[in-house]
Amino acid sequence: MYDFESKLNRKKTYASKWMVRNTKNEEYSEDIIPLSVADMEFKVMDEIKDALHKAVDEMNPYGYQAMSDSYLQSIISWMQRHHHVKVDKDWIVLSHGVVEALVRSVKAYTKENDGVIIFTPVYPPFFKAARSNKTRIVECPLILKGQRYEIDFTLFEKQAKQSDNKILILCSPHNPIGKVFTREELARIVSICKENDLILVVDEIHHDCIMEGYVHTNILSFLNVYDQIILCTAASKSFNLAGLQTSNIIIPDEKLRTSYIGEDHVSINPLSMAATECAYRCGDQWIREMMHVVGINYKTAADFFASYFPKAWHSELQGTYLMWVDMNTYFENEDDMFAFLYDEACFIVNKGSTFGKNGEGFMRINLALPTDQLKIALKRLYDAYEKRSK
Repeated sequence: MYDFESKLNRKKTYASKWMVRNTKNEEYSEDIIPLSVADMEFKVMDEIKDALHKAVDEMNPYGYQAMSDSYLQSIISWMQRHHHVKVDKDWIVLSHGVVEALVRSVKAYTKENDGVIIFTPVYPPFFKAARSNKTRIVECPLILKGQRYEIDFTLFEKQAKQSDNKILILCSPHNPIGKVFTREELARIVSICKENDLILVVDEIHHDCIMEGYVHTNILSFLNVYDQIILCTAASKSFNLAGLQTSNIIIPDEKLRTSYIGEDHVSINPLSMAATECAYRCGDQWIREMMHVVGINYKTAADFFASYFPKAWHSELQGTYLMWVDMNTYFENEDDMFAFLYDEACFIVNKGSTFGKNGEGFMRINLALPTDQLKIALKRLYDAYEKRSK
């Protein structure tokens, strides 16, 4: 059993999410419980710590470093065991991060004024990537049918048929709504991309974080149908390694891969290589236990909102560890909402409008933290709202 209960104070280490200030630019006290940036409030598994200590000794000096065969094999093995796809080691290209890979993809495969399609609301850096080559953001808003978000395939097909739209950037599982796309949905996306020569760039950084009862379909399982695919992966969200800044971009098509790489040479951080390889070799049980805690936290939060904010709506969490909650009925506008959350409730979450216009009035809650800490944060929210109501 791994430790998912210890209370951490990451303010001392200058963790980004812990350095946030309220709307008055005042610093929070030491007992802040941030529920925002998508890294975890869990200790890294001991095996990774041991691998890092070993690498400090064995990899000295810390010069430019190529990916080792054992590192590449650990990725191949993980993708086979967990995602049931076969990856050739020649397909794997190094990146310092998935966002960097999205930007690089847009620059490699578009020219000025080309369109880049994204399904919104979506992780904010998608907007930056979509316009990174003086390109145009082409939003295809997700639509709510009943209690679930769905792709507007009628609009997407129309956008795909426009010859100056060149790329679809897909987030799968989808951040922030927590949706795991069905195989049928992905097959239809792939079919539309193939019919219209759209390059499909897929961010699967959360592909290991799947709730019980759901199955994630890896985009490489469609290679027999369409090979103009760039898959962006990393151990960072799965194992809390984002600060080590290493992602593995999988590009099966040689021409796409050559264009993506260009003339750059990227070396791997030797400590990140050690941590990622260890995670992929030893992390099966850790992932299962971590997502079990996320499941408990999701039920805790869902029950809380049902009891104390019954008019709030949240999308069903199927994948990621991020909960997407609509609070529009409780506040006059989003500015009022976040002034309350940050200044009165000390409830630190992400603002919905940063994920797109159709996210206004929502908040994204990170559930990857000890359950007792989540309960304290939720109680603060309830107590502050009760006080305001009086």
